[in-house]
Amino acid sequence: MKQRSANAVSDRITLRHAMQSRPAPSVSARRSHLWTLAGGVTGSVLLLWVMVQLGQASSDPQPKPAKPTVAGATAVSPGPAGGAETAADTAAAQGPAIETPREIIEMLDQRKKDLDRREAVIRQEEERLLALKTELEGILTRNEAMQKKLEESRRLHQKQTTEQKVQQDQFIADRKALYSKHAQEQKTQSQAQLAKMYESMPSEEAAARLEKMPEHKAIEILRIVKPKTAGAILAQVRVERAAKLTEQLLVQAP
Repeated sequence: MKQRSANAVSDRITLRHAMQSRPAPSVSARRSHLWTLAGGVTGSVLLLWVMVQLGQASSDPQPKPAKPTVAGATAVSPGPAGGAETAADTAAAQGPAIETPREIIEMLDQRKKDLDRREAVIRQEEERLLALKTELEGILTRNEAMQKKLEESRRLHQKQTTEQKVQQDQFIADRKALYSKHAQEQKTQSQAQLAKMYESMPSEEAAARLEKMPEHKAIEILRIVKPKTAGAILAQVRVERAAKLTEQLLVQAP
C-alpha cells in the first residue's frame, strides 16, 4: 500500500509538472484542453480510487473461525498492539486515496479560474482593439472623403484660374488690337490731313519748311503727299538736301 501511495504521489507530481511546463495555448484551445485534461484526470482518479478500494479489500484480514470456548468464557479480543497496527494500515491505505484527488481538483479549479481570468482580460483587449479599429476606420474614411473634396476643389480652382487667365489674355489682346487699330486710324487720319495741308501749300513755302525739319520727318511728309506735289517741293529744296532726301526715300522704300 505504501508503494501504491508513493506511485499516486509521483503521478500527481508528474501531472503537475506536465501541466506547468506545457506552453499556454489560445483561449479556446486551452479551454478544450482543460476539459479534456479534467475528464482524463477524473477517470484516473476514479480508477485509482477503485484500485485502492480493491487493494484495501484484499489487504483486510480474513475473519478467523471462532474457536470453541468453554462455557462462560469470553471471546479474546486482539491486543492493543494489533489494534494500533490495523488502524495505521487503514489510515495509510485511505490517506492518499482521499487526499490526492482533492489536491488535483483544487489545482484544476485554480487553473480554470486563471484561464477564465486570462480569457476575460483577452476578451477586454479584443473589444478595445475592435473599438480602436472601428474608430481608425472612421478616421480613414473621413480623411479620404476630405482628400477627395480637396482634390475636387483644387481641380475646380485650377479650371477657373485657367479660364480667367484665358479670358484676361483675350481681353488684353482685344484691347491691344483695338488700341493699335485706333492708333493706326488716328495716324492715317493725321497723315491725310498733313498731306492735304502740304498739297494746298505753295511749293516754295513747303520746301522752306522741309529745309528746317529733320530728315526722317521730311521723308515722312514726302511719302504721304502726292508724287506731283513731292516733286514740286523737292525742286524748290537745295540740291544737296534734295539729293539726301531722294536717297533716303529710295533706301526706305517698301
